[in-house]
Amino acid sequence: MGNRWGRACVRVLEIVIVTCLAVMAILVFGNVVLRYGFDSGIAVSEELSRLLFVWLIFLGAILASVQRAHIGFDALVERLPLAGRKLLVVLTGGLMLWACGMFLVGGWQQMQINLGNSYPVLGISYGWLYGVAIVFGGGMALAIANNIWQTLHSPAGSAMTKDLGDRILEKMPEVASVEQKGEPR
Repeated sequence: MGNRWGRACVRVLEIVIVTCLAVMAILVFGNVVLRYGFDSGIAVSEELSRLLFVWLIFLGAILASVQRAHIGFDALVERLPLAGRKLLVVLTGGLMLWACGMFLVGGWQQMQINLGNSYPVLGISYGWLYGVAIVFGGGMALAIANNIWQTLHSPAGSAMTKDLGDRILEKMPEVASVEQKGEPR
């Protein structure tokens, strides 16, 4: 996502993911210390950590899609002509958009079913657990639609996946200068 709004959304995703991970680490570590050191514990630790983990995974999947960092096998795709690559991106993107629609519908239904059920210790609705499917379906659909748009409107067709080494070189120019001098990574 090259525009300002897209970069802001990515930044918010990164902050939420890091916050989820930090809170999970603090809760689990604190619970271990309290349990073994003081024969006590944090009551909400297990339920909140599990809930945050689910959100972290789904938000991370959206972020990976935006950054085209999902694992992909593109050996066949790279051998296709540009028109074939673009057609394949549109077809696979269409299938993934359909799956996102299924996530949206299923997530909404599950959230409605579980709104009346609450976590025993946290006391919040299980709707928070199933609501992530709605956020995931919508966020992933936007990321996929953006990837399709970029592929169709770029002259050379954008890569379906980005090599990890290429992404590192984009973010760290000093590594790129070492690469150009012929020194190994």
